[in-house]
Amino acid sequence: MSSAAGDTVSDTREDGRPWPSEAYSWYVVFVLCVCGMVAFIDRQIINLLVEDIKADLQVTDTQISLLQGLAFALFYAITAVPLGRLADSGNRRWIISAGIVVWTIAAAGCGLARTFWQLFVARMFVGVGEATLTPSGFSMLGDLFRPHRLSLPLSVFTGSSFIGSGVALLAGGYVIAQLGKLEVVSLPLLGVMQPWEAAFVIGALPGFAVALLFFLTVREPLRRASPLADRSAQNVDKPTLREVMVFVRANARVFGAVFGGVSILAAAQFSLGAWVPAFFIRNHGWTPSDVGYVYGLIFLFCGTGGVISGGWLSDRFQARGLRDGHLRTALISALVTIPFVIAFALAPTAGLSVAMLACTVFFGTMAFGAGPALIPVICPPRMRGLLVALYLLVANIVGQAGGPWIVAVFTDYVFGAPELVRYSLAVAPSALLLIGAALVWSGFGGLRTMRGPA
Repeated sequence: MSSAAGDTVSDTREDGRPWPSEAYSWYVVFVLCVCGMVAFIDRQIINLLVEDIKADLQVTDTQISLLQGLAFALFYAITAVPLGRLADSGNRRWIISAGIVVWTIAAAGCGLARTFWQLFVARMFVGVGEATLTPSGFSMLGDLFRPHRLSLPLSVFTGSSFIGSGVALLAGGYVIAQLGKLEVVSLPLLGVMQPWEAAFVIGALPGFAVALLFFLTVREPLRRASPLADRSAQNVDKPTLREVMVFVRANARVFGAVFGGVSILAAAQFSLGAWVPAFFIRNHGWTPSDVGYVYGLIFLFCGTGGVISGGWLSDRFQARGLRDGHLRTALISALVTIPFVIAFALAPTAGLSVAMLACTVFFGTMAFGAGPALIPVICPPRMRGLLVALYLLVANIVGQAGGPWIVAVFTDYVFGAPELVRYSLAVAPSALLLIGAALVWSGFGGLRTMRGPA
């Protein structure tokens, strides 16, 4: 099926098959980014609805943290490797289209939940978003762009997650503000609903349009044979899980720094993403829409800028001959962020908190433009896909599930009051950043002595 962007060929692949035009290929990048942004709306909107959900379902901060993190990460943990393998052999256009429909229905289902466990299950299936979109999206782009032009579209697709977070908060804030103006919220076929329930349903609706856009305008690209392996050995050359684990164990300090250290740094950012809205609502009297607008703009500019700056700084270190440039950037990111996150949580005014939060997001996200990028640098080419999938698996379990949970545990069981979430946000992310920094630092020696592809 043809696209409005055009699909003329401009060159041929190494295997003699035609390449799509770059205009069409960049159109696919654009559509994938739109899909990612819609996925983030469905994933993030719950963070603006914490207080309403707590009041209606009578749940604790700890239970809310499970909805924010574990429920989402659980589906990814179960399906990451199988779906990653499926992306290597199945029809990626169908995989992504089906994934969008599933997560959209699940996101709308969150608004129909009447108990904690119903909402937990619905949130689990929202996790299908990243589980289908990221592996298949990366795989499609690898078959659409020539190898020497692939890094930029991949980085744009990856960076769209931070743009998506900002858009999600801005759009979510707007929807909540409009619903708050209504005396009664009534939706066709669903009847009268609570504002938070309607917000889930309305926030999910764009997913159906995006699924159609993707399915009708994006074609399944021809798979490109790897130039790094003999054509007759393409299937034989796929590494077994045992081979990959042997390689990881041989370089345990380096992978401990990336899989463990960077994932814990991610947990610090996820903890903020989950509880910053509640912090401003409880401690500064803001509305959810106020938080959505301000935090959304911070994510949009500071989050995206931080990731790009982290990648740029890593490249600068590498250009100077510093083999540990990626880890060095991640370590700087963690240590510089600590004073800002403490100042954000304990600042006496909302304005000062916002300023410190902007710095926290900018410097904190630099690690994500640096740390994960080390994986394809140090790994044999035939292991890269699986090791990236394994990194995403660990990062989701540790970061997405662990970050929100640890802040909630501090609030419920250490400080003992919802309004004391500010102290939880001062202590927990700082501790995570210190632990992550220590693990990243422990990988420096292993990286310097590492032999092979690095």
